[in-house]
Amino acid sequence: MSVIDSSMDPALRAVMLSEVQALLPAFLSAASVERDGPVNAAVELLGLRESDLRRVLAVHVMLATPVRELVAELPAGVRSPNTSSARPRVAGRTITSGIDWAATARHRATSSPLADVWVTRPANRIFDIPENRALAWVLLKLEERGTVAVPPTGEAPGAWGDEIRSMTGVVHRARQTAWLEGVPPTWPGDEAYFRLKADRTGFYRIRLTAAARYLRRLLLEPSSDDIVQALSDRYFEPREDWKLFEIGILMRITQALGKVGARVSPTRLFHNGRGGPFARFRINPTREVRLWYQSWPPATLPSVLDDAARYYELPSAVNRPDIVVELFESGRSVRAIILELKASSSGTYLSSGLSQLLGYLRDRPRLLTEPASGWLIAPTGAGFRSKIPNGRPLWVTSADEVAPAVASVAVSAISAESA
Repeated sequence: MSVIDSSMDPALRAVMLSEVQALLPAFLSAASVERDGPVNAAVELLGLRESDLRRVLAVHVMLATPVRELVAELPAGVRSPNTSSARPRVAGRTITSGIDWAATARHRATSSPLADVWVTRPANRIFDIPENRALAWVLLKLEERGTVAVPPTGEAPGAWGDEIRSMTGVVHRARQTAWLEGVPPTWPGDEAYFRLKADRTGFYRIRLTAAARYLRRLLLEPSSDDIVQALSDRYFEPREDWKLFEIGILMRITQALGKVGARVSPTRLFHNGRGGPFARFRINPTREVRLWYQSWPPATLPSVLDDAARYYELPSAVNRPDIVVELFESGRSVRAIILELKASSSGTYLSSGLSQLLGYLRDRPRLLTEPASGWLIAPTGAGFRSKIPNGRPLWVTSADEVAPAVASVAVSAISAESA
């Protein structure tokens, strides 16, 4: 099994992360993609399993400040709950509370006046009120999110995993409080916020209100900015530098092509699982450029690798490039360039990228016969020297130069062999 070596310089990582935070919301917005919300758009863009993204969001929720503050004060909060009271009339010989003299007189007027019966109105505490339903709903969602973030039987991944597991335990114990068990965990409606504001102790008014607003936004209607913040804080960790590098380079190329051409069909930005390109740009009346992310353009077929697997009755091999730039001229695919991205400064690891590129070129030579059809992209200053390829099939360049280079190819003339 291959090992991903991502050792991105902290300064470059900060730059890439800031670019992704600035640009990714536009890619995930409902106005830009034909997708049911930014969560599904992020799943397709990043090549994530939906369960993985849900876990990222669950971790983000549990470690958010409003949630942490609520859980910290939860044991004390459930010991002093908000309640309402009802004072039903109780007729009997035992006086358990204040006597309702008017009701006692009416009762004796309609029954034996000699009976020693008194009507009292004991105060009964009622816990099933909107504020406590809101609390029950929040705690239910937090326990669910905590279980998704760190499963009870799994190993806690580091300090934050231990913290989430501890928080989930606190929430679980609070939900088992006798008075809270009888409160339905259903959201009482947004009018509950007005009742929460009236709390004088601070737990409901400050902690519960903040956590409820945050949870309902993140779980029910997360915005593109919410998704990006979660990815930035919890997904693009140093061990995921390779993914951050891929997305950052892809966005840089998209921006560069947008400056030399017009985006075609902006509502079809993401690959849709049916072989569609990531983005398409019209450069001039006859030239179109298509970006393919983690997939092959159909025009690159046939595949030598697939043919060999079929011939020798072997399982289909996975041979998928990071990015493919496909050039169309007069409606016909005429050239492709493969980009292999390596977020590493290791010379040995970068050299392995050259081997991958040669394998891609040999596998699907139909559109990859021109010089410099395979590009290795690495962080600037990663221990290589970029040079003119001088007819070689491979070119090595930096993350800072790749986007202008793609834009230059997009507007350059097509060779006679390709045309």
